[in-house]
Amino acid sequence: MIALWLACASDPGVSDSPVPETYVELPAPRLLRRMSLDLRGVLPTVEELDRVEADPDALGELRDAYLADPRFEERLVDLLAERWLTRVDEFLIGHNEYPELATARENEFPHQQAVGEEPLRLMARVVVEDRPWTEVVTTDQTMANELLASIWPLEREPGEGWQPARYTDGRPAVGVLASNGLWWRYYTTVSNYNRGRVAAISELLVCTDFLSRPVSLAQGPAITDTEALADALRDDPYCLSCHASIDPAAAALFGFWVANEYNRDEVDNYHPEREPQGAERLGVEPAWFGQPLAGLHELGPAIAADSRFASCAARSAAEMLWRREADVTGPDAAVLAQLREVYLAGGQRLKPVLAAVTDTPAYRAGALDTDDPGRLEAELTHRLIAPQLLDTLLQDLTGFSWTLQGFEQLRNDESGYRVLGGGVDGDYVTRAQKVPSLSQVALQERVAEAAAGLAVQRDLAGDAQAPGLVEAGLEGPALEAHLAQLHWRLLATRPDAERLDGLVELFLDVRDLEDEEQAWKTLLVVLLRDPEFVGR
Repeated sequence: MIALWLACASDPGVSDSPVPETYVELPAPRLLRRMSLDLRGVLPTVEELDRVEADPDALGELRDAYLADPRFEERLVDLLAERWLTRVDEFLIGHNEYPELATARENEFPHQQAVGEEPLRLMARVVVEDRPWTEVVTTDQTMANELLASIWPLEREPGEGWQPARYTDGRPAVGVLASNGLWWRYYTTVSNYNRGRVAAISELLVCTDFLSRPVSLAQGPAITDTEALADALRDDPYCLSCHASIDPAAAALFGFWVANEYNRDEVDNYHPEREPQGAERLGVEPAWFGQPLAGLHELGPAIAADSRFASCAARSAAEMLWRREADVTGPDAAVLAQLREVYLAGGQRLKPVLAAVTDTPAYRAGALDTDDPGRLEAELTHRLIAPQLLDTLLQDLTGFSWTLQGFEQLRNDESGYRVLGGGVDGDYVTRAQKVPSLSQVALQERVAEAAAGLAVQRDLAGDAQAPGLVEAGLEGPALEAHLAQLHWRLLATRPDAERLDGLVELFLDVRDLEDEEQAWKTLLVVLLRDPEFVGR
């Protein structure tokens, strides 16, 4: 188990910045619930909750088991999607461009999801197989399901669902940098020449955000004067502060530059014959922040060797589980430095870093003991459950899945409610919601009603695969015991006497007014909408 961060961060050899003493750690059962949701997308079992209640030191062993759980890979895809933003509702090429898919609208959402998840699936597979994180920019593999294998130039390993695959069109072995899914999301126009793509991968892979730098166009040429603008990008010192790094890297991507970004054949395939056009059109030789490149095949290794790559990997892992941006110059700096050392000492693998993040005070915090409004606003310790996590959680708990014409309603906005539920659409909304909103609460109510109704129906009908949340014919102490156990299972807290009395009274009142089925449904809806259920 990773050493306690209070000890690590107080080491003067690491940082002079002490770990904040204002964190109040979650009780062990609630912390286990957070870990299970973050790493598996489901609630811990009652047996697991009982175990950490009796022995909080068991948290580390259970956490390690979660990291080896088959559901960890699916959960990683959701977490990575919030950072990489490749899951969008619309690409420039739609499913109707492919005869294999155009016959049914039910293919639209699976097509969108498959394209956006391709790079995410590759990264998640690298992590779960405990391979070096550098492989995300150096491997010759990608991941593909049956749909992608049917429309793209891919050779896919046999099996159902997502399997390792390789492109057959001559693109270099540079991991996600060779994936259609990444470049469909971060497309380039004919005149942008991949510059926007370089800005994207710089932020995602080395945490260097060109778009955050201040820019003034007051002294520059008009944007419509393309010739003068091109000269300025090569000669103007103000422009060169960014473009001296952006343009050489963009020159290495010209195998993915397309003459028409709306043409299926153009965007599906790599064009090795266009690689030399980068230097010609941009007037610079390919390079990565001053390191010369012979072409795209050297870009991935150059990024992996960049000292910022390790720091960015550690920071990204922390931000995914902290559910907030890291303060790289403030209190988080010492912890990020420790996480970077974990990454390097562990053979540049990300799984040990994710394990270490769960040991940090910022992750384990249930509250902040401070009157500083800035800290309270920046570090919300009660994390909302995003729509995609709510979807996974309720499917596992009740069997409920909300789908309409092939569209998963909590995972898209074209016909669904992802943003209204506080999620990320990858385009206009790029940060998950941190505080509740009316739309989110309304959505949670409707979803809770549907999930509770299905669960009660299945349980009372004696379905062999029923979720086992309710039981018919309970009275007196047996009813109280069941409700207390249900509260423990769903919220990871033991109800006090007042809370338990209220639940019993609610159940009996509704049962007297209507029937037992409605009483159970009402009770479940109350618990599934509880702030302690829809948060972690």
